[in-house]
Amino acid sequence: MSASGPAVARAVLAKDLLLDFRTRDRLGHMAVFALLVVALLSIVLPASPEERLAWSPALRWVVLLFTSLLGLARSFQSETEGGAIALLVQAPVDRGWVFLGKACANALALIGVELWAAVLFTVFLDVDWSAAWPAALGAGLLGAIGLSALGTLLSAVSVSVRFREFLLPVLLFPLVLPVLVFASRITAAALAEREIPGLWWAAFALYDWVFALIGYFVFDYVLED
Repeated sequence: MSASGPAVARAVLAKDLLLDFRTRDRLGHMAVFALLVVALLSIVLPASPEERLAWSPALRWVVLLFTSLLGLARSFQSETEGGAIALLVQAPVDRGWVFLGKACANALALIGVELWAAVLFTVFLDVDWSAAWPAALGAGLLGAIGLSALGTLLSAVSVSVRFREFLLPVLLFPLVLPVLVFASRITAAALAEREIPGLWWAAFALYDWVFALIGYFVFDYVLED
């Protein structure tokens, strides 16, 4: 019996979310890591509220980038350990749908971590999101999509190689730089209550869209390798 592409994507998404909620390993590690890093930043950053506000947008996204590595590196761990990667290869649909399911699961995990990081920055660094939250939320959604699209593809590329914990950040950091730039600049403008150019949003969304399409069409070859 053949399955449809969206059904396979939903099944992969549901499986990853169920595994995250059952074990809580990935989400728990990401949450604790973010807590520790933000707590350290609150100690070493200048005490001046103005200086902290100026540093907070960029530092928040750097924290999210390093935290996301913990989740992305484990994205295919269950498949490789249980041999389920062979089942994904045999799925009777375009394997790009498998990519979309995995990427959506990673994006939801990253959104959860972003919300947690926003709370931590409020508690430890006194960041006030009351006026900035709509734009910050939009930047967070686009950032999560970009990080998950790139991270899911590169995690699949590095899953079967030696030193994959080293290879993943080496591949990810250069490609994800525009995501960090757009997200941190939009967040900074929102916190400073400045107008955000529409071109930033358009370029941010286009970058996400391009890499989501690349991941969809390339994932077939990645799984075969």
